[in-house]
Amino acid sequence: ISDALMTTYKLTWDDLCSWYLESIKPAFGAPIDRTTYEATLGLFEDVLKLLHPFMPFLTEEVWHHIRERKEGEDLIVASWPKKGERDAKLEAEVKHAFDLVTAVRNMRNERGLSPKEALSLQVKGSLPLREAVAGLVLKLANVEAIAVQEALGEGLVTFLVGTAEYGVDLGGNIDAEAERKKAEEELGYLRGFLQSVEKKLGNERFVSGAPPQVVENERKKKEDAEAKIKALEERLVVLK
Repeated sequence: ISDALMTTYKLTWDDLCSWYLESIKPAFGAPIDRTTYEATLGLFEDVLKLLHPFMPFLTEEVWHHIRERKEGEDLIVASWPKKGERDAKLEAEVKHAFDLVTAVRNMRNERGLSPKEALSLQVKGSLPLREAVAGLVLKLANVEAIAVQEALGEGLVTFLVGTAEYGVDLGGNIDAEAERKKAEEELGYLRGFLQSVEKKLGNERFVSGAPPQVVENERKKKEDAEAKIKALEERLVVLK
């Protein structure tokens, strides 16, 4: 029960109330379009159904406030939400986009930059997001554009999201020594993390006894750590 409750809580608070509502919010003073409004209301109704077993009285009250209901159209007898098709690639892209937004916001906070100040973002190699998902980053992080570069130049504040390397040009207002120290600290952590994963994968009892998906997850962690270490090592060469 506790796992189900925590999963439903995160769906409601993190996914719906935080990311989703912020993503669909229209520009200041502009109305929300009918299609988006109805889709959001339907989504909220499904969330209420999931919450109902944990908080029946409150959800029933809200259920009758968000739409006019006929007699007998109560939440307690409403049909359970149907499971839809999942798009794993799209889910991964959206997660990457939200992680990128969080990284940009953290960078702003660390350097005292106003959220109202639009930034230009660069990504090394390729952008792992389709256009529609990249649009979320532009909106939520107040980014003017994301430019794809073969290599990130000097004078950029850089950070990793997954294995993708991003950079922001702050017009020369960058403390190279502080950036180098931060990169070295992250590199040290990743090397230690990689050692722990390699030790686990080198244990024959773990590899042969653990569920295949668990072993595959550890191998993915190893690949991601190696890619991040390579990117940080290359970045340190530029900073030095």
